[in-house]
Amino acid sequence: MLLLTIPIVSSPDFDGTLSVFKVSPFQREFIRFVLVVLFFYLNLNLFLPKFYSKKRYVLFIICLLICFGMMVFVPNYLTAENRITAQHFPMQMQPPPVNPNGNIPPPPMEQGFSQRNFQSGNNSFYAQMIFSSLLPFLFSFLSSLFIFKNIEKKELERSKAKAELLSLKYQLQPHFLFNILNSIYSLALLKSDDTPNGILKLSNVMRYVVQESSKDLVKLSKEIEYVKDYIALQLIRTDSSLDFSYTETGETKNLQIAPFILVNFIENAFKYGFNAEENSKITVTIMIREEQLHFQVFNNIVNRNITDEESLKVGLKNTLEHLQQVYPGKHSLSMINDGKTFEVDLKIKLL
Repeated sequence: MLLLTIPIVSSPDFDGTLSVFKVSPFQREFIRFVLVVLFFYLNLNLFLPKFYSKKRYVLFIICLLICFGMMVFVPNYLTAENRITAQHFPMQMQPPPVNPNGNIPPPPMEQGFSQRNFQSGNNSFYAQMIFSSLLPFLFSFLSSLFIFKNIEKKELERSKAKAELLSLKYQLQPHFLFNILNSIYSLALLKSDDTPNGILKLSNVMRYVVQESSKDLVKLSKEIEYVKDYIALQLIRTDSSLDFSYTETGETKNLQIAPFILVNFIENAFKYGFNAEENSKITVTIMIREEQLHFQVFNNIVNRNITDEESLKVGLKNTLEHLQQVYPGKHSLSMINDGKTFEVDLKIKLL
């Protein structure tokens, strides 16, 4: 609606009242402006997506020609002063007078001259109508086409980013599951009493992966429960040589987080930070303050003989890319490795 005030306030005939609508030239230009705005939105939301983008060029051109024709003729037709009525045309020709001797005199020169003048003026009138509509039409068409192309480009970028994110998820999920299954397999070989509990935790983890993996965001409370189940699975295969601590403060409320963001750091801590032949230490801290998650993981580096080190590197790389995709500019990550200890400090502005 604000757009419609532009021709009103910019008109030289505008005196602060609506009397400007009584001026015929203003009526014509205002109607043309309304048609230009309507064409802009029709082209952006209908013609370009329905015809142009689907390569239905004939229908697209027909629609453009119809709209241009309306811009040319409708403003002049609806404005009384510019209607082409019978008074613009020459009067109906009467039979020429006949002399008494039966000869028909030649037509007066003035009449022929007057008719040629009318035809010339009529042609210039139509030319003026066309050219006065051509520039607004082109401006509206090109601006709507430019905006449409930008929207298409952004949609393509979003689709590409979503596909990349989905690909990362699919790479992360099997990676975690394979490592968890290895843990359960180790328990089964040892005939440990913890095997049933481990299978229960594994079922919780697998259920979470199956149900939540397709989602862009999950409840923070569910992600933390998943992390706890994963830690429980890892602790089953450790002994008293490990000094492990887990701290959680704050309320999850209705906060959400991208799934599988945290667990890879914990997996790395258990892989490099536990060795039954040495004193090992791993600490995991989760702090929630308002809408910020502060996640810390610390471990001694006591295990350097990692059989699936390449897999761990791939998992960490995917997690870092996942963070960048979902939280660009909304997270900070610090990883410190001094050769003896490894520390992760992650802060995420949650949604």
